[in-house]
Amino acid sequence: MKIIIVGDGKVGFAIAKQLSKEGYDITIIENKPQVLNLTMNLLDVVGIQGNGANYDVLKEAQVDQADLIIAATSSDEINIISCLMAKKMGVGNTIARIRNPEYVKGLRMLKEDLGLSLQINPEQTAAIEIVRSLSFSNFIKTSSFAKGRLELAEIKVLENSPLIGKKISKLGDALKSQIQFVAIHHGKEVSIPNGDTEIRLHDKVTLTGSTKQLEKFLCAIGVLQQRSVHEVMIVGGGKITFYLVPMLLELGIGVKVIEMKRDRCLELVEKFPEITVIHGDGTDHELLLSESLRDMDVFIALTDNDEENVIISMYASNQGVGKVIPKVNRVSLGFLLEKLGIENAITPKNLTANQIVSYVRAMQNTLGSNVESLIKIVDDQVEVLEFRVRSNCKFIGIPLKDLNLKEGILISYITHRGVSRIGVGSSRVALGDTVIIVSTQQGLRDINDVLA
Repeated sequence: MKIIIVGDGKVGFAIAKQLSKEGYDITIIENKPQVLNLTMNLLDVVGIQGNGANYDVLKEAQVDQADLIIAATSSDEINIISCLMAKKMGVGNTIARIRNPEYVKGLRMLKEDLGLSLQINPEQTAAIEIVRSLSFSNFIKTSSFAKGRLELAEIKVLENSPLIGKKISKLGDALKSQIQFVAIHHGKEVSIPNGDTEIRLHDKVTLTGSTKQLEKFLCAIGVLQQRSVHEVMIVGGGKITFYLVPMLLELGIGVKVIEMKRDRCLELVEKFPEITVIHGDGTDHELLLSESLRDMDVFIALTDNDEENVIISMYASNQGVGKVIPKVNRVSLGFLLEKLGIENAITPKNLTANQIVSYVRAMQNTLGSNVESLIKIVDDQVEVLEFRVRSNCKFIGIPLKDLNLKEGILISYITHRGVSRIGVGSSRVALGDTVIIVSTQQGLRDINDVLA
């Protein structure tokens, strides 16, 4: 499949890296030669220097032969024009990155007229992810999946944990919770567990289930305490904040925003008169304390500087804030965050890359069992995929215990007529079901790929 990516910034590079790794034919269009040359040295891609909204540049990139164009520049307008021109030049599928909150509603109405197959918004996606993660503590890394029906939670097994030395088959019934263990990270080894797998000290364990069932289980083992969120402090008044604030207000949560730019403060006050906006430096510890940092339930760091976000999040955690969420685009900082016990960092570019990869896989399987959604866990070593069961599925009606699955494959959940249930030996899939599959093998594209 030939894919053209317009824009080689953080989001464009993350998308190109993932799709190139999966073997797709990638061409990148970028204005800045130094940026383009660096990417071409790092990835197996073709580079075209120029403006992705220019007809001649698109023609040079052979856009008429492409299956998909992804416009991911920092300019919404250029992204829209690129997709419009590519559509006119013969591309069947177009994806545009649209960040401006003022455009989102209008473009949703005009999506078909503009020829957009998919509209991506890293900042809005990040805001949704932040709100969803508020139920869990700093020590639990969580992700939403399957259109919000299921949650994935990664926890570290610490001393005095009731899980130590227990076999997985004995835990679900004992704790009366409908959760499933889908991955265990022990040292450098990552595996898909079974009922006989024994949990050991310092293991990283990934669980899945509904939000309610996960909360019940994590409370039962002492990892999570029931609490509600009343007050949130946000440092940084950028686009993520503009999407996040109304979501928090809708939940009845009080919001305080600290922002350095005066004009941005005025925009926030005008748009959200219900919140408190402070014009000041959010990295100033004295300012944070004077604005009642210690009384906050949640602290969210959304400045444009990763290091600042990490440092002030560490400070907020040390001051007793129950949950801190930094925005971090540099994956290399993940190790430091883990050491500090901050598991819920938000990385907008990765959230968007996963969304795009899921769409591309679904495109490639238009005649088969489409990938509905995709997420990577355990430092990207395990994939969790949602497949739609089509007529070509080779194991419709066959009990899971009778299937010869490849090593490192788990059929986790089956959703039948809107009801999701854990896959057990007697479970069977039916036409139209969706199936959650956990795999240590990368790049599954069809549901039949799980069979040996």
